[in-house]
Formats: sequence, C-alpha cells, structure tokens
Amino acid sequence: MFNLVNCAMNIIYKDRQEFIQAAFDEVARIVSEHGNTCVEACVPAIPTERCLEQLALVASDWSYDFSLIDAYLDIYKKSNSEIMEYLEGEC
Repeated sequence: MFNLVNCAMNIIYKDRQEFIQAAFDEVARIVSEHGNTCVEACVPAIPTERCLEQLALVASDWSYDFSLIDAYLDIYKKSNSEIMEYLEGEC
C-alpha cells in the first residue's frame, strides 16, 4: 500500500497504479486551474492546451485512464477557439 500523508489527511492507495492514476488526474486539475486565469482574462491558454495534450498522450502511452485529462483538454480547446475567434474581430 502507498500512504500519502498531507497535514491531517491520510490517503491510502491500494497499489502503485491507483497512485499514479491519481497523480495524473491531480496534475491535470492543477494545469487546468493555472490556465483558467488566462481564459478569465479573455486570453487564449495555448500552453495549457498543449500541456494537457502531452499529459493525455503520456497517460495513454502508459495505459492509464486519460478521460479526465481529455475533459479538461476539451474545455480548453473550445475556450481557446472561441477566444481566438473573438480576438480576430478585435484586431
């Protein structure tokens, strides 16, 4: 078993695979939150989109579930596309 202790919280994973899956999902969440600042400022978050694409590719190559990463990626693809379309009319 893998134990991860954070302050008063004790998280136990049944095996290494479950731990790594949780790590992929947490990194995707963090990357998505970081890119949200750009989107809120009406700036395309292209680096966030690229990072999520790479993360999904690595998770897939390692046979992990990348569906949560893809969900975040889909949001950024749509948001970035809408923002770039909007900005074309402004320039």
